[in-house]
Amino acid sequence: MKKFLYATTLLVSMSLIFCANTFAQEKPNADAQFRELYPKALSGEPGAMFALGKIYLDGTSSAGKDMGKGMDYIYRASNAGNTAATKYMIDLYERSGSDRALELCQKLQKAGDKYCDKKMEALVERSIPKNISPNNCKKLSDLYSSGNQGPVVKAEVTNCVLQGLSTVIPMDQAMSNLRGQATTDPKAFTKLMSYMLKAGTPDWDPLFVEENLSKAGLSFKDKEVREMFAKNDITFDGCRKMDRLKRENLRQRPSVCRMAARSGDEDAALYVGDAYLGGKDYFPEDAAEASVYVKEASQSKNPLVSTDAFGLLMDIYRKQGKFYEHFATIKQEIKSNSINKRAALASFNYEADYFAKNHNNMSLEDILDLIALSDSSEISQDAKSRIGKTIDEVIKDRARLIRPIEKDSMLMYKERLLSQKEKEELEAIRLAATPLIKQSDSYTSASSPKSSDKDDGLTDKPSTRSSK
Repeated sequence: MKKFLYATTLLVSMSLIFCANTFAQEKPNADAQFRELYPKALSGEPGAMFALGKIYLDGTSSAGKDMGKGMDYIYRASNAGNTAATKYMIDLYERSGSDRALELCQKLQKAGDKYCDKKMEALVERSIPKNISPNNCKKLSDLYSSGNQGPVVKAEVTNCVLQGLSTVIPMDQAMSNLRGQATTDPKAFTKLMSYMLKAGTPDWDPLFVEENLSKAGLSFKDKEVREMFAKNDITFDGCRKMDRLKRENLRQRPSVCRMAARSGDEDAALYVGDAYLGGKDYFPEDAAEASVYVKEASQSKNPLVSTDAFGLLMDIYRKQGKFYEHFATIKQEIKSNSINKRAALASFNYEADYFAKNHNNMSLEDILDLIALSDSSEISQDAKSRIGKTIDEVIKDRARLIRPIEKDSMLMYKERLLSQKEKEELEAIRLAATPLIKQSDSYTSASSPKSSDKDDGLTDKPSTRSSK
């Protein structure tokens, strides 16, 4: 153990002696270099100023460490054209976050040096002015002209040109740049809207905005989008003020109306739904599209809008042949006693017609549900009658598929749905048909071979042929 400690101590001592000797050797060398460089630096030689400045910064000579003098010599060397000093300053400024790094990099770029090629984009992005002004746009234009045409500089220069603060690129190229940026950048698309929604300008194109807004990651109900719409009259009033017959409005006007509707303008939603349903005002007839906008309007808190929308929605379901959607909707409105209850009751005639024509394709559960709802005192007698008269056909059609309890239930509803007059008419029809039925049975019995000539005296007894 003692031998190990002794050996360790010896090694440490030798290391310290070696380091001391090395420093002693370096310092005289640095002193000699200092003496050689000092007069040259004083005379303004760029290379000497840079080397002397590093000696001051490192503190390797007897002159000691002096950060102020060191940086002063390196700064002067850079200004005098020393490339190594300039690169040294760039690295220092880059680490500190100073905009001076970008200025010096531009200086090297103009001299053809590629040292900053990989640094420029980050330096440019960090030093982009926070606001658009003539001075800032001039700086950006200089950057662009010097070859710094990365995405960030390009976007800012485009903005300067569009605002009339730079002419470094043509106006049409700037607009093309903005369109390209807007495909993936929501902020760029918001800027683009300010130009494309401004009526009367060469760039007016609401249809482009409508078709690409969602692709850019925006929603029609985003706050900034709705503010932009309001500012540029993308509203129902703006939609209806546009001349429907004007050539350039044939495609743009429907776009303005749809965007207003999709941003939450309920009047616009109701209008667009109605236009699609009837195929008017240059909207194609499309019940599926109509339902999208009408459903939106039907959620309105304005009873006038929601009631009109409900009526249109019922029309759409009928036009599309969507019986089950129609029935589910009116059943909900009737049972919840909503403001649309009266319109729902008036729409029930569609259910009665559908039931009469398509009961054989309906499930028994839906049939029973429909019959039960028709028993409401508020359903028109005309609808009740049609449903009541169809019940016999359902029972005949389903035969043994109906359980006795379900058959009894339907017959009970039939009794309640039909008026007394209708019951009497049906009974008269049944009685009128009875003699024909008996006559047919008699003919069948007479033409059948008898099993025995013996008269059993039971001529009035019903035939039992079916049981044999």
